[in-house]
Amino acid sequence: MRGENSWFETAAGQALALDAIACAEPWLRPIVGHKALAVLPCTQGLRLPELQCTPVMQLQRARGRLFGEFIADDARIPLVNDCLALVFAAFVLETSADGDALLAEFERLLVGEGHLALLTLNPLAPRRPGRWRGLALATAETQRERLARAGFDVLRQESVGARYRPPALRPVNFLLARKRRTALTPIRKTAPAVALARESTPR
Repeated sequence: MRGENSWFETAAGQALALDAIACAEPWLRPIVGHKALAVLPCTQGLRLPELQCTPVMQLQRARGRLFGEFIADDARIPLVNDCLALVFAAFVLETSADGDALLAEFERLLVGEGHLALLTLNPLAPRRPGRWRGLALATAETQRERLARAGFDVLRQESVGARYRPPALRPVNFLLARKRRTALTPIRKTAPAVALARESTPR
């Protein structure tokens, strides 16, 4: 099955994506846990990084949806809440019709303090390969803000790809984020409730 994001199926797209995935591997190696989800931008040719989470489920974007071990939409991935230790998402925000909805799904699926690893195209790259038009590009700072709104804290940010100086001009941004663990807020007892508890307590 061929997808609509044909640039990632070209030689240039495959080379850029494979190089970025290889660069990300050392930063992903320390992450261990039960179950990971890897989401790729096309169905052709891309390999997964070596992940220490098992098992690893895989989805690829094609024809506006996600296909692989199951079929999903960006706004609804058919997995239960809090079931993943890691989501590895390569170039899927810029190929999404609703990137914020996709981030919300990643947040829903991850356990507390689970990790989200993103590879995204950098619109600041001085020699962008052709045919990036039509993709929803965003700078690393914009992606950090989106992640914060979605409930993540960014742990690491790197620029990879062609060795431009400064590194901020390199064609791919890598962001590693951790889902915030929401603390339970204690419920304060009201004065009548405290008085009732005292009255009902055996002396």
